[in-house]
Amino acid sequence: MNEIIGPNIKKLIIHKMSLDAIPPGGGVADGLKFLTDKDRISKTLREANEWVKQALFVVRNAMEPNPFKNSTDEDIAGEILRKIEDRSQLPPAKAGGLNEERDYSS
Repeated sequence: MNEIIGPNIKKLIIHKMSLDAIPPGGGVADGLKFLTDKDRISKTLREANEWVKQALFVVRNAMEPNPFKNSTDEDIAGEILRKIEDRSQLPPAKAGGLNEERDYSS
């Protein structure tokens, strides 16, 4: 049985695939290598699809208060994409928080 996938879910799957296809610090050569490997594309699509399903499930079933409890998968995927976009607008040190220097001396 085929399920209908809306545009936000498709974008989220593609976003996840792109992260999996090109390693951190990778470039055009990595992208081309990925695009020429049909088996890898299929495997990455299946994994990204499963990852998105799990992410939607986790968001929907998060502890209360949960504004997304009764939201559609499409609405939740749209909110995740908005959060990704918001984070991409931050300077690199702030986006992930891992590179942020902190003063623990006090």
